[in-house]
Amino acid sequence: MSNERPITVGQLLASPALTTAELLAGGAGLDDAVTEVALHGRLRPEAPPQRGEAVVFDAAGIGEHLYQIDMAIRIVADAGSSTLIVTNPGFELGVGVRRLANRFDVPLVVVGDVDAMTLTHQLRAQLWAADVEHASAVDSLLVSLSRTQTASVDRVLGSIAELSAASVCLLGRDRSLVAGEDIEVGDRRLASGSAHLVDNSSEAALHSTAIRLTPGEPGEDADYWLVAESRGPDGVQRLLRSLLQIGSWYLAALLASVRTRTESDARRRIAVLNELLATSDLHERDIRNQMLALGWSAAGWNTGLHITLHGADTSRIIDLHAEMRERLRGAGIDGPLVERNDGWSGWVTDASEPAVENYTTMVRRLSDALAEFVDAHSGLRAHAGIGRPYPDLGGLRLSLTEAHEAALIANTRFGGRSGAAHIDQLGVQRVLMGWFGSEDFARYARFILQPILDVDNDNELLRTLEVYLDASCSTTEAALELDLHRNTVANRMRRIAGLLGVALDDAETRLSLQLACRMLRINRQPASLVQSALQ
Repeated sequence: MSNERPITVGQLLASPALTTAELLAGGAGLDDAVTEVALHGRLRPEAPPQRGEAVVFDAAGIGEHLYQIDMAIRIVADAGSSTLIVTNPGFELGVGVRRLANRFDVPLVVVGDVDAMTLTHQLRAQLWAADVEHASAVDSLLVSLSRTQTASVDRVLGSIAELSAASVCLLGRDRSLVAGEDIEVGDRRLASGSAHLVDNSSEAALHSTAIRLTPGEPGEDADYWLVAESRGPDGVQRLLRSLLQIGSWYLAALLASVRTRTESDARRRIAVLNELLATSDLHERDIRNQMLALGWSAAGWNTGLHITLHGADTSRIIDLHAEMRERLRGAGIDGPLVERNDGWSGWVTDASEPAVENYTTMVRRLSDALAEFVDAHSGLRAHAGIGRPYPDLGGLRLSLTEAHEAALIANTRFGGRSGAAHIDQLGVQRVLMGWFGSEDFARYARFILQPILDVDNDNELLRTLEVYLDASCSTTEAALELDLHRNTVANRMRRIAGLLGVALDDAETRLSLQLACRMLRINRQPASLVQSALQ
């Protein structure tokens, strides 16, 4: 039997089928587990019952051979069976029989005037009831998943939740909620590899099964987790484990199919945008037709935007595309959005030229949308830039170029986890972009910071220097930003000054170091200009 906690002899004796039964002896064995119920007309040492078996011994045919009861007790004890249920004895079992049962701790039960075969079936039905229910629930899930209309994540989660009476959800790679009920995972463990994990550190058991859409190395993070929380008994927990494992296989195939379609759509959007950015006016008619097929338009005044996403690879950017688009729509920024290697490019189109003051509202809305986005995804940072509005396709190209440039500056200007800027807000920083993007400055930045880079394997010192300079050399403010004690920051800054051989009380030295840190934060090759990054 597969129950994690099989029922005991005492629980079996509480069956409605044994309401007239009498426990004569062997009460010390009532906590023994019952693994099977079987009917025997006669017990022989050479063919003993199973270990843990509840033996139903029909005494109707033994006549005056009372020794067979004593023999049955000994055989049950030697075999490690759980109990002896004697039916229809036709005589009273004496003191000697009871003493023998007590001696071997064999629960001895007597039931008179009963059909032994019927009784055996009734007891077996009770014993296997949990497994029958388990199998029925598993079958129901398989039937549900076989229906074509079940092909959605929400329907799969709903079927599992209904069959197990548990809270069920799908989490993304960063533990953010993708679908289902919002389960508070906190610091509880989630499954890794192919193993199903149950975390019992809280009152409710947290079940999790990892879902990978592509084969990976052992220990790699899952693409998704199928997670459930339940306070049910052991039988429910065992059922939930089976349902989640079956559901994870179905969801892996479903999500892989969705990703394949999504990547195909993304490649199509990227190809059209690349042509739009690179084509000459001679080919604009073809570009307009391709854009029309995608539901895009550039007829009017186009304002480009670019979102740079840090902490995610291309596949993650594709997976988060739909969410980002919905967040932008919710912020009133509704237009095409295209996946890029570093994030997304998009634009909004107006029939007439937008008022100059409108960009302030757009920056604020975009900033709020990005802040909510990164709050929902730990480990990600997002910075955006907005270009000026220009008419038609040629104007769209120019606005997208400005937006990408503004996004790069926004990342270095704001730091933090999110931020947005309009190209007209950046002022002198745009003038510095040429210097930031030059090969000379790249060499200069790395040269003056090389003593730190040689010993700073985890970027701890470089990050401290950058935050300290951005905090106007305030040890207290830098400590708050880095979540460190101010003495730790002070000690690091003394070490940094020693490594670099500079005095940080000199304003020009501080400016040079700050510009060098900004250059490294941009994190691009010296010859990578904005236009090539867009393509």
